Amino acid sequence: MATQRLFWGVSRDVFGLILLVAALTAHAAEHADALPRLLSSDSSSKSLQAPTTVDPMHRDGYEAFSCTASDEPRPNSGVAAEAGTGNCPAGMVAVATFCIDRYEAALLDITVPDSPTPWSPYRNPGATPVRAISARFAVPQGYINGVQAGVACEAAGKRLCSDSEWLRACRGPNSLTYPYGNARIAGECNDARATHPAAEYFQTPPPWDLAHPCINQVLHGLARNGTHPGCESAEGPYDMMGNLHEWTSDPNGTFRGGFYVDTTINGPGCLYLTTAHATSHFDYSTGFRCCADP
Repeated sequence: MATQRLFWGVSRDVFGLILLVAALTAHAAEHADALPRLLSSDSSSKSLQAPTTVDPMHRDGYEAFSCTASDEPRPNSGVAAEAGTGNCPAGMVAVATFCIDRYEAALLDITVPDSPTPWSPYRNPGATPVRAISARFAVPQGYINGVQAGVACEAAGKRLCSDSEWLRACRGPNSLTYPYGNARIAGECNDARATHPAAEYFQTPPPWDLAHPCINQVLHGLARNGTHPGCESAEGPYDMMGNLHEWTSDPNGTFRGGFYVDTTINGPGCLYLTTAHATSHFDYSTGFRCCADP
């Protein structure tokens, strides 16, 4: 994972500050094209609570967080795609001349095609046959590479979005900088976690295993789909800024929109662009959504 890009936030204690200084020193040369910035905002203040019909990742804010590498929670039981808009398939919205997933994709294990089961959003699927699903309140799939994302879209009768489609959906018909306008609004999207989740989980200086399934399970990190209602683009897709990076169909490797720690380093909001990794790359922050023709 030596090529992984790391993004940093402001820690709230002295140990966190020590981690921050150590990390910036260790990775400055490797990540010269993504100069770290200090991020600070409470992105959870405008979030919605998942309904009781969907088991939350954490039952309450006072429960002691515990996670090990062998944990494989599957929190997406019971979620389902909503009806599509226009002539689009379920879970999708019509944008200009194409359809795009309303939410970031989760995965279904289709080893038994007639009995799909939720795949853990904290595990890379490897060679397991999976299908993408766009569903409100699902925990979106991180830990996925660009090739796997494309295959999951195809299994759902869709495809990865082109860069132009992705930008059009995020920016809307008026080419906005952010899904909601041209001025940044702190906390509107899940985009500025104050402390890097790997620093919080490992409590050691880097390097870290950035494919570790517990990183995205740290409290107040990755959010369920649609729980930031203000992070909606004009035609209805949610969370195109923040939450998870989203792979596009660029064969050279592109993901867009930033993630829940940062949406500024490589461009603001919808203009956030990462091209440093091949499509074989994955880590906790990489996700996707699909497009389709009406």
